[in-house]
Amino acid sequence: MERREVIDLFGETVVIEVSEAKGVRKPTRPNGYAAPPGTGPAGETCKSCEHAVRVSGNTAGTYRKCALMRSVWTGGPGSDILFRSPACRHWEKER
Repeated sequence: MERREVIDLFGETVVIEVSEAKGVRKPTRPNGYAAPPGTGPAGETCKSCEHAVRVSGNTAGTYRKCALMRSVWTGGPGSDILFRSPACRHWEKER
């Protein structure tokens, strides 16, 4: 535990004990893309792809997913995609 001295609004010195954060989560890795974004046709995005879908959640909201990755979909943001991402090599024109 680290001790720090700070001055409060009234000019008094106050000693604060600061502990290191425990249980801090790692950032979510985007695993929802079938291939790395940008490996597909130039000028196309995930939004214009046949495989881009919107999925309604159980509680609230709509989530954007790639249908090719349905087997790895989770309830969290790790399997979401951004529709504005550049197209991947599996991009197909919408029907």
